[in-house]
Amino acid sequence: MQPRQIFPLSRLTAAIENVINSHCSRIVWVKAEIVRLNYYSHTGHCFPELVEKVDGKIIAEIRGNIWKANFEAINTKFKSVLNEDLGDDMSVVIQATVTYHPIYGLALNILDIDPEFTLGELARQKMETINKLRTENIFDSNKKTFLPPLPKTIALISVSSSKGYQDFMNVIENNPQDYQFHIVLFPAVLQGEKAVTTIMAALDRVFEYKDVFDAVVIVRGGGGEIGLSCYDNYDLARAIALFPLPILTGIGHSSNETVCEMVAYHSFITPTRIAGFLLEQYNTFAGLLKENIASISNQVEWLNNRENAELNELSTHFAMAVARNVKKAENDLKYLINAIEYNAVALLKSDKAELKNISTGIHYLDPQTILKRGFSITRLNGEVINGAAGVNPGDLLQTRLYDGIIKSRVETIEQEK
Repeated sequence: MQPRQIFPLSRLTAAIENVINSHCSRIVWVKAEIVRLNYYSHTGHCFPELVEKVDGKIIAEIRGNIWKANFEAINTKFKSVLNEDLGDDMSVVIQATVTYHPIYGLALNILDIDPEFTLGELARQKMETINKLRTENIFDSNKKTFLPPLPKTIALISVSSSKGYQDFMNVIENNPQDYQFHIVLFPAVLQGEKAVTTIMAALDRVFEYKDVFDAVVIVRGGGGEIGLSCYDNYDLARAIALFPLPILTGIGHSSNETVCEMVAYHSFITPTRIAGFLLEQYNTFAGLLKENIASISNQVEWLNNRENAELNELSTHFAMAVARNVKKAENDLKYLINAIEYNAVALLKSDKAELKNISTGIHYLDPQTILKRGFSITRLNGEVINGAAGVNPGDLLQTRLYDGIIKSRVETIEQEK
């Protein structure tokens, strides 16, 4: 059995370095995605993490090196074509050589990057975002939200130190008509790789107070057309499209409109244009208000004159009608008085005669009068008797006459047949 041969690690890595650098040193073009750029400003170098994905799953991964001189040239070319700095989450085609270092390991030494490919990828991703939003039937959703005629309470997504924010606030706060707005700032990064997450986070905070605000304004803090690709991001565009309040955007000077601008309620080139738009709503309303006030004043004056004329005419007719009615009422009253007097006298005479007849009848029916005529009332044990039945010999009778009472005892009873 041969004895084991043990090599130092450095000898093995040197052998690997020799093989790779000898046989893989030719320049190749590679398509990959930069997951993280890892740029170090103090050295000017960057070490991007490169991957290949299939259906969102990483199937290959390697580290890259871009030395300072190459990075400056690549980034300048990138900005001239894409209006973007080289950054995270970009699909790229790179020119590189394979290198191996005993300490830093395997890497791609990046010599150049083709910005035209990345530009095409961004265009493709933009169209994918547009198509997805249209397929979901939400592309125009934010345009259908209600913007009040006088939007007063505004949620402003920006950065207080940015020129865009300052330009917007300067126009709003120094408007000649002194219109008053209530504006609340929700800070966010408005360009580059962090824009998507910070703007969406700001929208989430605004959503908590959606019943308070009339509209949302997103203004970018300068930078020309640099860093606008984040506004083609599907998640951000979808959040804007579905937001329940109208969103007004002023994020750049680009003639190539981003998806977020497309789906917003209204997009403007600059923050000052948004401020001007808001002020114009008030100017338009004020103009209509003045016109309506003048129209109402004229109508009121015309109606007042017409009503005064009609009132004078009615007063004249009323006075004449009142005079006629008063005269007629006086005549009717005199007639009624005479009729009442005549009827009262006749009624009194009639009632007096009737009363006399009643009095006479009462007199004749008076028991005393009847007793005077020879009639009498006989009682047995206090009860009036009107026949022989029930009377027995020996009973004590009381007979009432006109001028006294006779008490007698029954001896015999003779019944009439």
